[in-house]
Amino acid sequence: MAETRTDLCAQLSSEHRVVLANLERLEAALERPDLEGVSRALAFFQEGLVAHRRKEEEVLFPALARHLGSEGGPVGCMLHEHRMEAALLESLRSAVVACRPGGGDSRRWIEAGMALVGHLRDHIAKEDQVLFPMAEQLLGPGERLEVETGMAAIGGCCPECASRGRPGDGGEG
Repeated sequence: MAETRTDLCAQLSSEHRVVLANLERLEAALERPDLEGVSRALAFFQEGLVAHRRKEEEVLFPALARHLGSEGGPVGCMLHEHRMEAALLESLRSAVVACRPGGGDSRRWIEAGMALVGHLRDHIAKEDQVLFPMAEQLLGPGERLEVETGMAAIGGCCPECASRGRPGDGGEG
C-alpha cells in the first residue's frame, strides 16, 4: 500500500518513523533509568513534533474535515489525541524538571514517559493505518495539491526528517 501513497501521506509516515525511533530511545532511557537520556528524548518531542503536528492540524485535518466533519469521527479523535499528547509531554517535562539537579524519585518521570510512549505508538498506528489511507481515498487531486503545498510551506519536523528529503526524490532513507 505504501507504494501508492501520495507525498502527503508518505511524508507524514516518514516523519512517524523518525518519531518511533525516538520513542525507542526514550523507552530505553526509561528502562535504565537514565534521566539525561530521557531529557534528550524529551527535547526532540517538544521541538520535533511541533512542525509535524502543524502539518496535520493546520493542513491535513482541515482538508479531511471538509469531508468528515471535525466533531467526533476520525478528525475529532486525532485532535483530541494531540491534546492528550501535549498533556503527556508536559507531565514528563515537569517530572524531569522536578528531579533536577539531585535526581530525586525516578518513578514519576518513568511513569510519565511510559504513558507518552504508549500513547504515541497507538496514535501513530491509527494515523498510518486508518487516517492516512482514508485521506488517500477522500481527497481529490486539487485537495492533495493544497495539502502537499501547505505541508511543504511548514517544512520538516526535525533535522533528521529534513535530511531524508521528500519521498521520491532519492533523499528518503
